[in-house]
Amino acid sequence: MSIFLPQFIIGGLFLGGMYTLIALGIVIIYKSTRVFNFAQGWMVTLGAFMLVTLVEKFGVFIGVIGGLAFGVLLGMVIERLLMRPLIGQPLIAALLLTIMLAHVIEGINILTWGTFGYDLPVKLPGQSIKLGGVVISHALLWGIGVAIAAFAAFSFFYWRTMMGRVMRATAEDHQVAQSEGLPVKSVFSLSWVLAGMLSVIAGLFLGVVSGVHYIMYTSLLGAIAVVLLGGIDSIAGAIVGGMILGVLQSLVTGYLNPALADVIPYIVLLLILIIKPCGLFGLVRIERL
Repeated sequence: MSIFLPQFIIGGLFLGGMYTLIALGIVIIYKSTRVFNFAQGWMVTLGAFMLVTLVEKFGVFIGVIGGLAFGVLLGMVIERLLMRPLIGQPLIAALLLTIMLAHVIEGINILTWGTFGYDLPVKLPGQSIKLGGVVISHALLWGIGVAIAAFAAFSFFYWRTMMGRVMRATAEDHQVAQSEGLPVKSVFSLSWVLAGMLSVIAGLFLGVVSGVHYIMYTSLLGAIAVVLLGGIDSIAGAIVGGMILGVLQSLVTGYLNPALADVIPYIVLLLILIIKPCGLFGLVRIERL
């Protein structure tokens, strides 16, 4: 089966790229608000369903633009109506709210689109590439490339722009940042807007490759393990952890048992929490009690 190894690795890199896009959304919100968004996978599913509807009604170009606009609106609504009233409240309240939000979005998906599977009628430009005996779909290349581009863009944004520095300062201490005159509420809004856009982008590529279904979020729960593997506050950790977990799952699917692939993220999660709780690139915080 060694002849299939490159094919499994390529498929794993695509899966890792999708994990990266979801993990980036989680990391961005956490870095800005200290809230871990458990609903990110469900937001991806909702974004994919909206893309299906918009593309079928208005065509690919307008549909994709409308989908990205929906992602922006989704992030703004969640932050303004749900998260902002919890500013100053214990973080556990916001954490539980994201879990509740996940179930609400799941209910909306089922009530609106049912339990059927849908094809996302978007054809990405380009052609498949054949390297030796390995066929690399252009959709897979697009997914991997977009994940890498998103990582590079957010790294530049956080370290080289003024707003990125403001977001980093806000993450350290909300009250101190507000006392210094930093726009804390704007930072919160921007972080959720970016997470909403990333959810739609991930939904686009997943929908093109594997279709859209209301339980597609189950394959995205591995992003939680990715975040903790790479480091909950590390953008670099999101892409490294995503690629590691994606390739690992693909190899387990190909060489062992496909049923084990869904268990791998939780095994990785358990090991990383035992061995290195802060993740591969996470910031180690030492607090005096």
